[in-house]
Amino acid sequence: MYLPQRLPGQEWLGVVIALPEPWVSVLTDIRVSLGDDQGTKVPAHITILPPTAVDMERREEVIEHLRGVAQRYTPFRVTLGDTGTFRPVSPVVYLSLAEGERECTMLAEDIRSGPLYAPARFPYHAHVTLAQGVPDALLDRAMSLGPCDEASWMVPGFRLDRVDENGVYSSMALFDFESA
Repeated sequence: MYLPQRLPGQEWLGVVIALPEPWVSVLTDIRVSLGDDQGTKVPAHITILPPTAVDMERREEVIEHLRGVAQRYTPFRVTLGDTGTFRPVSPVVYLSLAEGERECTMLAEDIRSGPLYAPARFPYHAHVTLAQGVPDALLDRAMSLGPCDEASWMVPGFRLDRVDENGVYSSMALFDFESA
């Protein structure tokens, strides 16, 4: 996992959409079975904002910003789709979103503003990681898993996480979308 430079007085914050059971356990177990140590530290999720260095004194401003973003959205459906990869740029295999990608992209653009603005390393691409940073043979095995289109659920909101120096996410706050 890539963690950007963090200066004194800063913390790493990230925003994710949590996966419900049984999918979080199923996909986390797959990641661990493929030898991806990060799977033992971070349950399967959809990243909306990757770990970003933020001044600790701006934490309340971040929370207010995220509250405001959440109020502009209503729950939406996510359905997982086919496997894909970021190779050769990055050794990652993932599940794409067959449904909900547009909403995740809009949410990511809205969140990456104000106190959470930081230049993006890569264009945003909504996905659930299956394997990262493992040997090519294991990435190939992850690619062969095929679609997970039976995994479908309504997304009620998102979560703000603090990320430690080992890449472990811990929940700081939950933000529910407005009801339709």
